[in-house]
Amino acid sequence: MIYDKIANLGQYAFENPRMMSCIQDIRTNLLGETHGTADFRKNRISFTTTPKSEKRYEAHNRFIDIHIVLEGREYVEVSNVECLTSRSEYDRERDIYFGDVAAGQRLSGYLEPGYFLICFPEDTHLVGAHEELEQEVTKIIYKIEV
Repeated sequence: MIYDKIANLGQYAFENPRMMSCIQDIRTNLLGETHGTADFRKNRISFTTTPKSEKRYEAHNRFIDIHIVLEGREYVEVSNVECLTSRSEYDRERDIYFGDVAAGQRLSGYLEPGYFLICFPEDTHLVGAHEELEQEVTKIIYKIEV
């Protein structure tokens, strides 16, 4: 998991060329057309946040997720997949499974405009939530196959 300001993204280097292609798109074309390339998928979504108590953690085996909020404020939690309990069955077609994480085994905070969150396959993440007041959120999610 990496959480940082988008302005600092150029400080990161990865051996995965698809990841570096995605980072280049974030740095030069973040608000540009959403599309899929041979290196990554770029999806722009809008939604209303859900109470944290109604959300579950999700994890992926084959993809890295990069979450970037453009508008609004989204509560997120991140942990290691080894901390997941009550796991659902893995949906291979959608590359996703769900579970829960105990309070002492997670990091939490808000993802706001100007920041990014990278979740690797060893990370599980709860996204799209709020603690108090619901928010209208517009965000971009990049998916990079590992």
